[in-house]
Amino acid sequence: MKIIRCFVILVLILIRVNLISAQQLKIAGKVLDINTHRAIPYTNIYIKETLIGTISDFAGKFALTVPKPNDNMVLIIQHINYDVYEIKLGKAESSQDYYLQPRVIPLPEIEIEARGEKLDIAKDLPQTISLIKASDFEIRGYVDAGDLLRTDHSVQVEEELSGKKTISIRGGNADDVVVLYNGMKMNSGYDNIFDFSLIDLEDIERFEVIKGSNTVLYGSEAFSGVVNIVPKIQQDYLIRFQQRIGTYDSGNWGLHLYKNYKNFHASYQLRQGAAKRKFSDVEDDSQFLENSATHHTVNVEHNFSKGPGDIPKNSLGVMYIQSASDYINHRYIESLKNTNKMVGLRYEGDIWKITDLNLNLSQRWLDEAISLSNNFGWVDREINDQSINVHAEKAFKFNSLDFLFAYQFENARLDFFDERSDYEIRNMDRSTAALNRKRHGLISIIKVHAPSGSDILKNVDFDLSFRNDNVRDNFNNLYLSGTADEMATGNEWNESMIKFASYFSGYQKSYAFDIFMNIGTNVKFPTLSQIISSKIFDQPYSTTPPLKPEKNKSVEIGIVLKRDLRQHPVVYGWQISGNYMKNHYDNKFRPYYIFGIPFAIYDNVPLARISGFETKSSVYFLRKKVTVELGLSHYSISDKSAFPFKYDMKRTLNFIIDHAGYSFQLHWFKEGEQTGWIRQISGGFVQVLLPDFANVDLHLSKTFVIGRLKLFGNISARNILNDKEVVLEGLALRDRRLYLTVGAQY
Repeated sequence: MKIIRCFVILVLILIRVNLISAQQLKIAGKVLDINTHRAIPYTNIYIKETLIGTISDFAGKFALTVPKPNDNMVLIIQHINYDVYEIKLGKAESSQDYYLQPRVIPLPEIEIEARGEKLDIAKDLPQTISLIKASDFEIRGYVDAGDLLRTDHSVQVEEELSGKKTISIRGGNADDVVVLYNGMKMNSGYDNIFDFSLIDLEDIERFEVIKGSNTVLYGSEAFSGVVNIVPKIQQDYLIRFQQRIGTYDSGNWGLHLYKNYKNFHASYQLRQGAAKRKFSDVEDDSQFLENSATHHTVNVEHNFSKGPGDIPKNSLGVMYIQSASDYINHRYIESLKNTNKMVGLRYEGDIWKITDLNLNLSQRWLDEAISLSNNFGWVDREINDQSINVHAEKAFKFNSLDFLFAYQFENARLDFFDERSDYEIRNMDRSTAALNRKRHGLISIIKVHAPSGSDILKNVDFDLSFRNDNVRDNFNNLYLSGTADEMATGNEWNESMIKFASYFSGYQKSYAFDIFMNIGTNVKFPTLSQIISSKIFDQPYSTTPPLKPEKNKSVEIGIVLKRDLRQHPVVYGWQISGNYMKNHYDNKFRPYYIFGIPFAIYDNVPLARISGFETKSSVYFLRKKVTVELGLSHYSISDKSAFPFKYDMKRTLNFIIDHAGYSFQLHWFKEGEQTGWIRQISGGFVQVLLPDFANVDLHLSKTFVIGRLKLFGNISARNILNDKEVVLEGLALRDRRLYLTVGAQY
């Protein structure tokens, strides 16, 4: 009887479970871009006219349980940058891929943006921001971040023989650009320059690029712009591997590991590479350049709380980056060993009753050893640069007002050693220095959201920002050869900047527009390298004037206009943007070079000016499967000695096809003539000209998905026109370069 009774109870339980299951429907799937087949994170998924819904995760995956379903219910998938997708519930299946059509104009009625669409960099004044998403550079064969950014019509990339790559924006110099990694400053405290060849593109979510000097939140050094590198914290794989081979006997490989456990996300990336480049003017194989590099990146994040779709609300992240490079020039007996390390701690969210906090703490180390021997003499230089940076900000939001207050602190130390010998004069100079810089910055930004009173004009904002910096330099152990008795005591500066901006945006039917105007001042303090170099190389030392802070007054006006033509059989829509900018500089830092000495030396130019305009046009064809982009920048530079080797014009053309997971890109560019001055041993200057040039790059890639295994490959060709006539020190600068990249992830 007991057995029969148990059997009856089990049958009743199974019947009840089946009845409950019959009243529920579980839908699971993945949201993808119909052209690129890339995942769309954080989309809204819900049942029409109900409160039943969810949000897809970072990989585009979602699961939704529908109680009491019926075939007349409609499943809706909605994202700000895509057309709304609707499907009858009866046709929705579990583990189905849902493809969305990208839009030209974002959906205005969608107020909740995806986590990846919110830009930290946009907390500052309205200005020109270029957003380069991972879909624009993943597996496309770009060697590093420098190669990627050079495709922008406002960006100029300078590459040294050692492989170091720096960027300039809008005709400015490399030390006018502030570089951030997830909001943490990466510029060297020594010269305020960052080497973009150190950034591994494989696990970067996007690049956020501010163009212009109207920023207070990211430091006074940002005279030309800001680049914020945002890493991918969450991944859709456990292990990933890729291999690249190419011109100059180059090759690099990368290994990427990722693991998540509950609210923890941890990733590790390793990349190693090397190249060997021969001189084109000799047949002797013993004269060549040799480069090698190793990169380590670690990211760990813990989410204390989450919102819908597992979007983190309060998170604590730790990052560690280490890059080591080794360069040897076997012709000139030149070598460079460089090690960069950075560790950072970042918290976003609420602490008790204090909401909207952003706290960053980072420490950075640079160890560099340079050795050079040539016909002029020899140089040995060692640099040890350390800095600690603190950034704390608090936001306050009201109905029509937004306030942001921030405090920044930097403590930088430089230990410097330089020893040189002149073969002609037969003398030897030795210089040592131990410098310490402490800097405090206070920032406030006020945003006023005014009513527009118009059906077309939707947003009207007026912004006012203020920044004050106090900088103190102490020279603890400064010995300059021949000037041991002239010990400098240090510097102290206290400078402020103020900026004003206005912003207007709106839309009507198939048109949308954005207009902004900003005006303000900026100030830039001499870097530790500028202070050191001017004292070491200028003669006589007793008459060397101290460098003064550089000041800037700027004006910028920008407009963006979009048109949606989705009813047209061929043209899907277009977008055009235009910017006018003007910068006036007082006490502009001017770099120049001496033959045989590979280090820049600085002085002040009383007055300098850059003005110009930029425009970019995009036309979308065949439902955005084909994109054609035209870019143009033109600048008027008053004193090219203050902006050496900067062209005054750049034109770009991008032809892009994305279809069924295939990606093809053709990039054409033309850069104007570049002018620079090199100081001779006698003290005079000689002008150096680099002619204008044009070239073409090609990228072709494809991704294959087999279950949980993803395979990808890319073929890239740079400088297709193969201009071998431009040679510098025996090296062709614009020769053809080919690269093949293959990889897999699971």
